Amino acid sequence: MSTFTRFSAKEQLSYNRELSLIAHKDIYNTIPGFRYYIGEENSNKWVDVENGFATDGGTVPRLGWIFIPVIGEYSQCFTLHDKLCTTYWIWVNDGIGTRKEYITRKEIDEILKESMDVMEVTPWKKHLIMAGVNLYRWLKNPTEPRPVY
Repeated sequence: MSTFTRFSAKEQLSYNRELSLIAHKDIYNTIPGFRYYIGEENSNKWVDVENGFATDGGTVPRLGWIFIPVIGEYSQCFTLHDKLCTTYWIWVNDGIGTRKEYITRKEIDEILKESMDVMEVTPWKKHLIMAGVNLYRWLKNPTEPRPVY
């Protein structure tokens, strides 16, 4: 369980008007960048989200915004998930050196769930978010990285 891990910095989001116009949806840049250790703090697996990374927050249907706003107590978790969905890899230090390790979309979604546990997201919101994420994975079967916008 990941109760011993945390995000290395508190995220702030800055609205990116230019990208929002191009993408036809709201896009934000994360400030500052942060690191998320997977499993436990200072583990040998982590994700780095660079300063200025573009995110759309949660990809929640507009009707769902009343229950799960795109930006909320879980925004940093959504940013982490977006980062992983654009790369499909994490950093791993195997004792010899640091390398990229490719992961599946299911593993990406499990990291989202773990991060929501770390952020202590309200249980009903976490379950609703994960139901949506799992339904999307089941319907679309994404297997390759995609841009946020």
